[in-house]
Amino acid sequence: TMVDAGVPFVEALEAVVAAKPKPAVEAPLAAIKANIVGGGSISTAMRSAGLFPPLVADVIGVAERGGRLDNALDNAAGYLERSADLRRKVMNASMYPLVMLSVSGIMMVVIVVFVLPRFGELFTKMKADLPVTTKAMLAVGKFVQIQPLASAGIALGAAGALVFLLRQPVVKRLIGKVALRMPALGDLLVRLGLARALRVVATLLGSNVSIITALESGAKVSGVPVISAALEDAVESVRTGGSLSDALRRSKHVPASVTQMVIVGERTGRLGALLASCAEKMEQESDARLKSLVSIIEPLMILLMGVVVGGITISIITPIYSSMGSIK
Repeated sequence: TMVDAGVPFVEALEAVVAAKPKPAVEAPLAAIKANIVGGGSISTAMRSAGLFPPLVADVIGVAERGGRLDNALDNAAGYLERSADLRRKVMNASMYPLVMLSVSGIMMVVIVVFVLPRFGELFTKMKADLPVTTKAMLAVGKFVQIQPLASAGIALGAAGALVFLLRQPVVKRLIGKVALRMPALGDLLVRLGLARALRVVATLLGSNVSIITALESGAKVSGVPVISAALEDAVESVRTGGSLSDALRRSKHVPASVTQMVIVGERTGRLGALLASCAEKMEQESDARLKSLVSIIEPLMILLMGVVVGGITISIITPIYSSMGSIK
């Protein structure tokens, strides 16, 4: 906004730093300012600070070489705002299932550690023939009560190992492949990835970045292998003289509506604007599908909690009834 009004970039940056933003933001902004004052370019300073995604530095770099910096900053800000909004929607939608899973886990721990051991003494007096599941839960509950520190260490170690595994590229690819094959979730992930990629391509094209560079950036940020592959194929097609629309048409994961918009954009020279419109539409559709998916997950999570609690309850009641039957 200040650059639009004619304020030099360094002065605008000084005003932002003077407003005392969060420490995680203030230090990189100060480093960017120092780099620019020292003679460095804005794009180089942004790239070295590590605060902004590479796309922002690319957009600013093109503007420095002959474009309008205020327009480039507006495009970059718009991209960051829409990306943050999309992430916020995804996080908000995933909160309910995560809360329900946490509640289920806490309930199971409370029952196994505090409730079930009370019945263990009763089972011992009754000399009940316990199922394997009941014996296992009693053993776990007894171990946790006797060795709370060791149990906490095992739990933390298991959680750390799980996080480590989930961060491995091979595991990420495997989970991604499985998720993409799930009926509702797979389609949603593809649409989210396509929306991200189209938003990046549209932002870069709107800042006069070459279409090949824009497509390469879109392929990197999509986060969905099939979308990245489609855009990488499009890069090769455009590089050899083919059209973007023909390359996208070959991918079964790119909707026909997007391909048609690309055709119109290629004919009219408004490819960036039309891709931005496609990204907006895909984001809206993804938001609607996300809400529908969550509405389906909610009763399933309640059912899961019922199954967990019911299973533990049955493992307690069954030995009691069996012992009572043997007494008769």
